[in-house]
Amino acid sequence: MKPLNTFGSFVLFGIPATWFLLLTRLFLPYLSSLGLHPALSWFITGLAVFVPLFVAAITFTFREGFKTKHTVYARLRLNKLSRSDWRFVIFGTISAFILSGFIMIAATLLMRHFGLPPLKTSPDFLQFEPLTGSQRWLLLVWLVMFFFNIFGEELLWRGYILPRQEIAFGTHAWAFNSFLWLMFHLCFGFDLMVMLLPIMVILPYVVHITRNTTVGILIHALYNGPVFILVATGVIG
Repeated sequence: MKPLNTFGSFVLFGIPATWFLLLTRLFLPYLSSLGLHPALSWFITGLAVFVPLFVAAITFTFREGFKTKHTVYARLRLNKLSRSDWRFVIFGTISAFILSGFIMIAATLLMRHFGLPPLKTSPDFLQFEPLTGSQRWLLLVWLVMFFFNIFGEELLWRGYILPRQEIAFGTHAWAFNSFLWLMFHLCFGFDLMVMLLPIMVILPYVVHITRNTTVGILIHALYNGPVFILVATGVIG
């Protein structure tokens, strides 16, 4: 396993980030113009982003010579969870939610007392009416996208890239990984990036500390999945 320098890190994050930006600005509006449900347009666009990340992580790992199930799991640090790992999963997830809540409260106070605009917690392409009735079948498409979202990002960013960054940057690797992961979400806009800061910082740090990508997969899934389902089905607004 070779170290991944600054330039290589920017390339491996920058190409997907650019692709993500182009798809959300060009491809997703085109799908919507065809009359597709806005949620379905986003799910298809998401698959076009996250499936390549998943494929890239596996392909790069194979190219390094790790080709059996055991060696691939070891290289990507897909380890079983110890009791300590579970504590990190719980602590990391709860901390991310609490800190995101604090950001929302702070933004509301700034809006009320200083006239600042409210935080826009969702980009235009992620805004759609709650799914009702027969529309809820779209959640099956979301489930597929959700799998590739979580595993695609975590296997590439934390499983494949972070260990190589740790060789190059040592104990500061997680911070660089965190910054580049935030830049990957540029297409979401400044407001949502501010909202995502807690998870963007906490998750890479916890994976770095535990040396376990499975921890990151669980935190990422617990942070993204339940909230989206509740919003998409109208349980919360």
